Amino acid sequence: MAGKKQDLLDHAFAALLSDDDAKVLAAIAYVQERGDARAIIPLLQALARTSDQHRQQKIHELLYQVKVKDAAAELVKALDEPELRGVRQTVIATFWNAGLDAAPHTEKLVACAVEGTAEECFECLTVLENQEVLPEKAVLQGIKLVNAAIASNTDEYKGVMLGSLLVELKARVGKD
Repeated sequence: MAGKKQDLLDHAFAALLSDDDAKVLAAIAYVQERGDARAIIPLLQALARTSDQHRQQKIHELLYQVKVKDAAAELVKALDEPELRGVRQTVIATFWNAGLDAAPHTEKLVACAVEGTAEECFECLTVLENQEVLPEKAVLQGIKLVNAAIASNTDEYKGVMLGSLLVELKARVGKD
């Protein structure tokens, strides 16, 4: 029985990449009803490959309410996938929108804020601000990383975001 469910999920994942709108929407509905954390990367791949607004909206809705075990770990994996670079902002926003615990991934999120666009930095800031507790070691490492990024930053808007992130991280460890 588990093998059949996996086969059906694999078929749905493949259909997410179809050019046929009906197949894609049916696959999204199937994944929404029966999917698990393994559906996250295929959904993001479909999002990265489509310019169709309706598909994008459906995928965002599904991701932003994901409440499955291991969802955060799958999102972190997605942050390292070069083919998903174009949807990285969505990946980060999913932590906050879905109410996932991002604290164990503080270092990764700070690194994304530093490496990424101003918008990605903003999303990382939002996610970290909304975590009750952040690991002290990761926060201290993040402070060093953000300080270095501020020193070499040339984008005014991103500089503001990095500055806000630095203030947030310092507040978490009682530094001014």
